Amino acid sequence: MRYDGMIQTILGLTATDVGSRTAVWRQLVDIVAQGGSRIEPELRAIVHERIAALRDTIPANERRQAAASFADRLNQPAVVAIFATDQPAVAAPVIARATLSEAEWIGLIGNFPPTSRAILRNRRDLGPAVERALASFGASDFALANFAVEPVLPATPEESSSQIRNLVARIEAFRSQHAAESALDPVAVASDAFTFETNIDGDINWVQGTAREALVGLSIAEIAVPREPGVDGQAAGAYRRRAPFHDARLVVTGTGPAGGDWLISAIPIFNPRDGRFAGYHGDARRPRRDERAGGGQGALSGIAVPADSLRQLVHELRTPLNAIQGFAEMIDRQILGPAASAYRTRAQYVVGESRRLLEVVDDLDAAARLDSDRFERVAGTSDAGLVLERIVAEQRSALAARGVMLKTAVPLGAGGPIVTITETLLDRMMRRLLASVVGLLGVGDTVDVALETRSTGVLLTLSRPTVLDGRDERALLDPSYGPEGEWPDAPILGLGFTLRLIANLARETSATLTLDNDAFRLMLPAAMTAQDLHGEQV
Repeated sequence: MRYDGMIQTILGLTATDVGSRTAVWRQLVDIVAQGGSRIEPELRAIVHERIAALRDTIPANERRQAAASFADRLNQPAVVAIFATDQPAVAAPVIARATLSEAEWIGLIGNFPPTSRAILRNRRDLGPAVERALASFGASDFALANFAVEPVLPATPEESSSQIRNLVARIEAFRSQHAAESALDPVAVASDAFTFETNIDGDINWVQGTAREALVGLSIAEIAVPREPGVDGQAAGAYRRRAPFHDARLVVTGTGPAGGDWLISAIPIFNPRDGRFAGYHGDARRPRRDERAGGGQGALSGIAVPADSLRQLVHELRTPLNAIQGFAEMIDRQILGPAASAYRTRAQYVVGESRRLLEVVDDLDAAARLDSDRFERVAGTSDAGLVLERIVAEQRSALAARGVMLKTAVPLGAGGPIVTITETLLDRMMRRLLASVVGLLGVGDTVDVALETRSTGVLLTLSRPTVLDGRDERALLDPSYGPEGEWPDAPILGLGFTLRLIANLARETSATLTLDNDAFRLMLPAAMTAQDLHGEQV
């Protein structure tokens, strides 16, 4: 009865301004959080209605603070639903910490916005029934249109952390959604080879080994317009002569399993009865990295998503991430006022995770630009030794804390070899390659790093993690590949994605990535040593 009397008193208050409405709303939420099922059912329903009716008249900061304060105590489905359908920053703490039964969660999630379901997917205490229910919403939840462009400033580092987890989940789900769709559709599985035949006019009329829709009707008799579907001059010239050809180039547009670049070889077919030309029979394969023409359409990102859509995703992720990072930095530097040490420590963690995720966003942006042939090639030079020394110095303390040793075979620092790559791009390739290695090392492991000048360029060598033993280059470059086990420091987007990104960035800068059985090697184009450069200036 104590709660019922208090509720009656609060409901009788006159709330004519923002301050009084906020006070009434917070008191009602507090009573519901404390009293829960002990409140008389009819009165509880009235309170739920009043909380819902007042919600949108309460300032967002107040709603966020209330959500963070009461989240651990909320166990009423109706109240959880009110918070869960609010802005992501308000919903996050409640979704992450509220306590409901499996049946109650299942009854609510159908009315949740996609952002709330994305946060809920990070919980591991909901039970298999809830997880199955969440999985049923996957395809609709991760469409690009559901991303909010406008940032919502978090009120606390804890809320910032929740938003970061939300963004991570949505990046991964955005990729896995399309991978799952491909796995369910056998026609959508990417192909590495196929065989084909043409008619007498050179039009492909039979295909085996990949989706035929994108290929049937393409002609090998005419040279295609650059980046339009069709063949190069080698195949067209051979057709006119009725001659065999080997490794001619074929481009198939689109993002389906047959889309992208191919190398085709074929021989002419002649009718055995009269000797007349009847067409071609041939096969096709994907080109190796060193065989690709500039601006190839290899699906770097490993997802069946147009590059423009991927760039839209990047834009919509970068805005809220910058807001989260900036707010956490203000807390850490106490710009908003004094903050407890534990509070600042949490803010520092949020800043670090935000920076890490911004690197992921930058990688997605680079992948989209590479896939759409919009990558800007900027001329410049940099000191490879100085760049590598900076990266190694940043990694040593973190690796030591994990029990991993980093050994350099040669001295690093200024005065090292000069390469014809801008410092920003060189830093990205070296940093991502080192992260790909050290993220897969366990306690007691060692990574050897060497930088040396060769006659063909400047060679960066990193010893290969033992967990990758037995994996050839093709397996390592599979966008979906990730070694079994817990590797929290491994690349967020997967080892395959990161290695493919480095390989494609290397190709754009005249460098080469080689994945050998014992080491990863990045050959960089050399300009001159720093000593040579200084010598010319004297």
